[in-house]
Amino acid sequence: MVPEDWGKAENSISCALMRPVSGFERPSLQWLFIVFGVVLIAVAAAEAVALRRARSDLASLRAAELNTRVELDHVRAEAARERAAREAFSLQLAREHRGSAASTQPTLTLSPLLKRGAQPPDATVDRPADERSIQLRLLLSGGNEPAGARYTILIRTWSGGETVWSRSGLSSATIDNKRMVATFITGDVFAPGAYEIALTRAAAEKVFDVSSYEVAIRP
Repeated sequence: MVPEDWGKAENSISCALMRPVSGFERPSLQWLFIVFGVVLIAVAAAEAVALRRARSDLASLRAAELNTRVELDHVRAEAARERAAREAFSLQLAREHRGSAASTQPTLTLSPLLKRGAQPPDATVDRPADERSIQLRLLLSGGNEPAGARYTILIRTWSGGETVWSRSGLSSATIDNKRMVATFITGDVFAPGAYEIALTRAAAEKVFDVSSYEVAIRP
């Protein structure tokens, strides 16, 4: 192709690129595109504001949840301290009146379960008075017991599994020629209903399940 032909081709391409789109020169169509662009911008801005508000609401909900957890932990800690104080007071009274109270000190002795039943146990224990001190005795099954073992007792509702009482740092003892883990609790721990009791042992920064027990309190 000669140079003159190249020039003609370039002019043709330039004219084609600069040629206006048919119909776009009408004002109504131009305004339609402008309105459409404004609507898109408004929608994008509204979505951005909604997203910012959603993030703010989510952060507020997370903060409220955290505050609720902190308050709940505080209430549980206060309840545990009050319960421990009542138990310590009951234990002190029992020691001071050992001579007269030794024969009347109520005990609750439970044997380990072989298998958890499908239904809660029958209610066989009368509900004690809230301020009454009770010695809870959990019999240990046969087996080697590590020297200096420390145990934890967890009392949970049988159906829901909510923990209603716990104590750790307990050691085993021989009472009436039987190996057991014993501790004192107060009667307000046991409201009417069925409970499962878990006995665990801590060793080498690990927790091992030892035995499970069940008890049901009459109304």
